[in-house]
Amino acid sequence: MSEERIFEIVRQVLAKITPTSSERERISLIVKKVIDSLHEVKKDYGIDYSIEIVGSYAKDTWLSGEADVDIFILFPPDIPEDSLGYYGLMIARQAVERIGGKCFERYATHPYIEAEVSGLTVDIVPAFKVASPDKIISPVDRTPFHTRYVISRINEKLKSEIRVLKRFMKGIGVYGAEIKVQGFSGYLAELLVIYYGSFYEVLKNASKWTPRRVFIDIEHFYKEREKKKLLRIMPGAMVVIDPIDKNRNVASALSIQKMCEFIAASREFLKTPSLDFFFPPKQFIAKENVSSLLEKRGTDIVVVLTKIPKLAEDIIWGQIYKSLDGLERLIKRFDFKVLSKGAWLSEENDLFFLFELENAELPTIEKHYGPPVTSKNVDSFLEKYLGSPDTISGPYIENDRWIVFRKRKYSTVSDLLKDRFHEARLGKHVLESLSKKMEILQGAEILKYLDKKGFKEYLYNWLIKKPHWLRHEKAKFE
Repeated sequence: MSEERIFEIVRQVLAKITPTSSERERISLIVKKVIDSLHEVKKDYGIDYSIEIVGSYAKDTWLSGEADVDIFILFPPDIPEDSLGYYGLMIARQAVERIGGKCFERYATHPYIEAEVSGLTVDIVPAFKVASPDKIISPVDRTPFHTRYVISRINEKLKSEIRVLKRFMKGIGVYGAEIKVQGFSGYLAELLVIYYGSFYEVLKNASKWTPRRVFIDIEHFYKEREKKKLLRIMPGAMVVIDPIDKNRNVASALSIQKMCEFIAASREFLKTPSLDFFFPPKQFIAKENVSSLLEKRGTDIVVVLTKIPKLAEDIIWGQIYKSLDGLERLIKRFDFKVLSKGAWLSEENDLFFLFELENAELPTIEKHYGPPVTSKNVDSFLEKYLGSPDTISGPYIENDRWIVFRKRKYSTVSDLLKDRFHEARLGKHVLESLSKKMEILQGAEILKYLDKKGFKEYLYNWLIKKPHWLRHEKAKFE
């Protein structure tokens, strides 16, 4: 019965996410217009570049309403690498503006253009046209080979299975290899379906995965004895050997957190299949709901707020996560117990670091354990604390150690963060931003920012923590 239910849900999902013929026709006309314009611009330059469509649109694994169109301008390898971005941006801008589109400069490994043409977003990316993957000059040079490989390995049935897997991953929040998400890339999702054969088989196998124990080698590059070594040395929560580059792990960006979320969701879906895994129910969250959660919690929520400059998403999120860990370590170093942490970035680049603490205020004194009575360090300990204004009680002997009750350096986390934030291991731009402006909020003070688009939903979900696909099923047993 469960399998029948799963396949019925898959059919319903496919009906929602498979592009219609009219949608395909509309997008293909826009894409043709962009490509024709790129070819026209070639007449103005003495460079014999070629144009290639890559990514999910080229592979026909895209989802309805989410066309992911990537057009590569492939330049001869003899062009200097530092000129690639210059020529690519100039040609792309000229081509897009000729057909009335808008251009936005973006940055990954090097600059590219995100264009808006007739309501469609198209990424135009410069790369080198190399003969084989082992001759790549920039990382994006692999992408055409990825596209060609997937096209060579899939049919109409597998395209549908890939679409369903991508929608499932998006629904549970594990889709995207960017630093902000640290999840499954589209290419990785495609390879999993190619390897296991279907969406259902991917979930069945994933439900048995163990982090750092999964090794997938579709093209059988490695012998069994080599796999254990590669599991140890290759980065990532699992290893999926790139079929076009045996030295690369396609899953290197996947975190253990996101892998485990996928494992858990796969198990739950196989037990209790539901459309909610694919399409999370829309939430209506009133301010009162968040306020009530904060009041009932009995813990202290502390938020460090600043404003950071606009940067490439991977750069800024790398700095955010580094800084979040750095601030947590600073807080713990002064004996505050951190229960959970999180970070949220607004559209206006307001950055919120959130910490839930058992207590944001500690007693003004602390018990400090000194050296054993027989230690050679006793004299320096006694010299430091005898007559010190920070000594509240002692020094005295308890069992075999010298003890002192001393004044705590920081009794509130707010004072600690204001005075010592610069000692934390922070990203460069985060440190600069905190040095210019830092606001520390606690408890109900956070509520004044709930009007910021998306923050209310983020805070609510950060507080309740339970994934949406567990909430629905648990309700049946309450």
